[in-house]
Amino acid sequence: MGKENYLRVPITMPEEMFTYLESVSIKSKVSGGRKLANTAIVRACVMAMMDLDVNVDGVKDEIELKDRIIKAQTNHKKK
Repeated sequence: MGKENYLRVPITMPEEMFTYLESVSIKSKVSGGRKLANTAIVRACVMAMMDLDVNVDGVKDEIELKDRIIKAQTNHKKK
């Protein structure tokens, strides 16, 4: 998918999460990879969620969604 098909999605997050994203980005570079853009990290997380086919039925908040993602990942490992 070319970037011309991308949509801008502004997101907000606590400083702790932003700091974590930055640390992931830097770690990828210093360990022999490339510095990852925060948007690339977020897109990769969404792609993983899509691949895991997370059940979002009835989810009411981000904590419950996080739990569903972890459950889907655990179930995916068992296959």
